[in-house]
Amino acid sequence: MHKSIRSVLLILLSALLVSSCGNAGDPAETAGTEVNTETVAETETEVTSGVPADVTFDGALHKILYCPTQTGDEILFAAEEETGDVLNDEVYRRNLTVMDKLAVEIQFNMTTVSDILNFVRNSVQAADNTFDMITGPQYQLVKMINDGLYLNLIDAPYIDTASPWWAGEYIENINIGNDRLYFLTGDITPLFLRWISCCYFNKTVYENNYGDPAAMYDLVTEGQWTYDKLFELTETLYVDNNMNGKTDPEDMLGYGLIKSALTDSLYINSGIHYMTRDADGMPVLDPLSELNVSAMEGLYDIYYTNPACCVYEPTTWDVFNNDITAKFAQDEMLFLFGYFFTSDFLRDMESDYGVIPYPKFDETVESYRALVHNDVALCALPVTCPDVDRVCAVMEELAFQGYKSTSPAYYDIVLKGKYMRDSTDTAAALIDHIHDLAYTETGYAYASMTESAGYMHRSLIDAKSGNIASQWAKIQTKAESALDTLIESYSELE
Repeated sequence: MHKSIRSVLLILLSALLVSSCGNAGDPAETAGTEVNTETVAETETEVTSGVPADVTFDGALHKILYCPTQTGDEILFAAEEETGDVLNDEVYRRNLTVMDKLAVEIQFNMTTVSDILNFVRNSVQAADNTFDMITGPQYQLVKMINDGLYLNLIDAPYIDTASPWWAGEYIENINIGNDRLYFLTGDITPLFLRWISCCYFNKTVYENNYGDPAAMYDLVTEGQWTYDKLFELTETLYVDNNMNGKTDPEDMLGYGLIKSALTDSLYINSGIHYMTRDADGMPVLDPLSELNVSAMEGLYDIYYTNPACCVYEPTTWDVFNNDITAKFAQDEMLFLFGYFFTSDFLRDMESDYGVIPYPKFDETVESYRALVHNDVALCALPVTCPDVDRVCAVMEELAFQGYKSTSPAYYDIVLKGKYMRDSTDTAAALIDHIHDLAYTETGYAYASMTESAGYMHRSLIDAKSGNIASQWAKIQTKAESALDTLIESYSELE
């Protein structure tokens, strides 16, 4: 987002929180609503790329291996021409700007989700220099972290992950150890923004049942948007429209869910941690904290004891993107749990809606979160990268120019074209706040390498259980052994 917009929104949110929460210095009153005033100060000063203006590379070819995860994602990094689509054209112009500034030629080599692992392994082992840089889905790229295929970027030239165009906290959580940095993400691709989780609420449904929809924003800014409040606002809304004695898609609902993806966001955004870190930054499994246990029981209730919840089958993106969003758009559902990209499916919705974070477990949880789905694009360099200086310069400049152009374009599309049906200052400030809450949990990110320990919430919801202790007992030995192997192999990497 443009620095001036970000600054204004953060200041607005600060003012709103003070006015709605009373004493802003009282942690109990401001839980989940902290705003980093240092960020505001920083964004009032013009920021510059980490690449000096005199750095150029004499027309060198920069080859990017790109793996889009969903149909249409191609334009979000590798737009080949201007088409009239605002985001496509901004990405295209962003890429041209980087090529002109650095005197490089960017070439995109496409691969698929099913092929990327073998493609990268085979190419690196053959040292064929097919690509200089990798951009692909998180859930796939992390599987190769111990194969010795990635370059450690901890001392990468030009790149400072504290810069606002890099997702600093996210990068810290997706990497392991204090002396390794294999994965980067942030404004280098709009895919990062699109996969940030958020919750939509239908203003017509809210107003018909509870009055002024602005009260939802107050709940959030006062730190009171919790699992219990979700129940309170939805369970009495249920109407068995078809009179068949069970909750189904034909009824009046509080919310509709699928398993897996939404399970991830509801549980991890509650405030839990599957892993902690030791002094060396290495992960330690810790899935049975009091909060984890209680939140898992609460997640079970959200899915299975609230009559206003319909669990849709099958668990597919088509069902979520089409059936559940349509139900919400027809004013037959109060809340829609999704992501920023979910707004794409609400373009024809007539009623107004607002956008807020997912709920915390309870008011003792310090902050809201905005889990980024593991389809999100990560960037990495192969160990065979022929020119680290050039490739890091291109990465930095792509991210910086994305921060200046493609990210604001996405916000303009989302905010002004869709979200900004609600033009209040609070609504705008909360959307920016959700962006700044973008997060991943290390145990979730590396679940595939630890006997699915970071997916226990999925297994339990599939089994219609809320007992995480019993699930952990089944996999603890194998999960801890798998993590030990992961850390041991990781520590041996150069």
